[in-house]
Amino acid sequence: MVVAALLFLVGWLLGRSYSVIILALTSSVILFTATTIFASVYGIDLLRVLIVLGYLTAHQAGYLLGAYLTGYPESDRGR
Repeated sequence: MVVAALLFLVGWLLGRSYSVIILALTSSVILFTATTIFASVYGIDLLRVLIVLGYLTAHQAGYLLGAYLTGYPESDRGR
């Protein structure tokens, strides 16, 4: 839970300043790192897969909130 909260905070900070490319790169790093740690220490099972998906969801939800509160420059198109 603490890891997910930290990933949400990091996602929120990234969403305030960076593009979605950075989100894709950091999500890939999170996926690779968490999968490697779980596979080497515990093995892969359904619980570990769901935990990794929860980490990714928290990170991406933080990014979306940060981007929404900051306002994309693209949101002013058509005005």
